[in-house]
Amino acid sequence: MGFEDPCAARILELLGREASRNDPASRLFVDQAIDLLCIQLVRAHSSVNALEREAPRGGLADWQVRRVTRYMQEHLGEEIGLDELAALVSLSRFHFCTAFRKATGHTPHNWLVALRIEEARRHLNERMLAVTDIALMVGYQTPSSFAAAFRKLVGMTPSEYRRQIM
Repeated sequence: MGFEDPCAARILELLGREASRNDPASRLFVDQAIDLLCIQLVRAHSSVNALEREAPRGGLADWQVRRVTRYMQEHLGEEIGLDELAALVSLSRFHFCTAFRKATGHTPHNWLVALRIEEARRHLNERMLAVTDIALMVGYQTPSSFAAAFRKLVGMTPSEYRRQIM
């Protein structure tokens, strides 16, 4: 993976095993393991030290964070606006942003970027798609904006990351 992270390595190992199975329980396992992997990678390797702080009281409920996160994951390749995220949990844009940050310690935008980069890493690991295609697939308009976001979060460009895992 290019860095020492036994927890992420174990999650990836479990994901690899379950991804080859074709049953509903495995799909649920894979979905939840991807959530865990995103959290672990953001926690351990983010330049913004994501999720390290305990979320202050008064933020979104856990189910609301899960609903918003799931929506983001399902629409990574699309432009996702704050208004549509706020509507998912029946809050105004302002209150949603405040509550989301209190619950997670991060802005909705930074959370979305972390999810997009994690999905990109998964595709880079599979080595089936070009970096440009992956950039578009995870919601970046240009390969350069994707590379900049990837480098900021991972510490290397997508191409460097792919070379390192080969």
